[in-house]
Amino acid sequence: MSDFLDLMRAYPDLLQASGVLGSVIYVGGFALVQSGRTCGNGSAYSASKIVAAILVLVSLVGAFNLGAFLIQIGFIGFGLWGLLRQSASKARVISVTPPADYAPSALDVRGDSPETSGWESHRRVPAGDTPVPPYPAAAVPAP
Repeated sequence: MSDFLDLMRAYPDLLQASGVLGSVIYVGGFALVQSGRTCGNGSAYSASKIVAAILVLVSLVGAFNLGAFLIQIGFIGFGLWGLLRQSASKARVISVTPPADYAPSALDVRGDSPETSGWESHRRVPAGDTPVPPYPAAAVPAP
């Protein structure tokens, strides 16, 4: 094992490239979640964090840092835990066949959860655009 680590240390540029690639994956994944392009609960996000942590962990062979090592171990552990939870929840999904006259609406909550948040697709309605009376329509007072 020591020979393998010495061999890895012989190529510090590769170790540094591994760390840089891992950090790009970390920051890129976070940017995708913040921009609404992907979901932070998705399996792709968890897998990307595991890959990023492994790459940064490899880079620590050249210059070990206990704090960074513990962070990467945490990302790997919690990422694997998230993937296991997601695979277990997908195994429990029960398929329900809707009736023949069913017409899906915007409020339909059936089906698999999407990999993206979809907040961009919601129609924006300015405040005051559609007034709502403070009383039921049938109880409109006579003028």
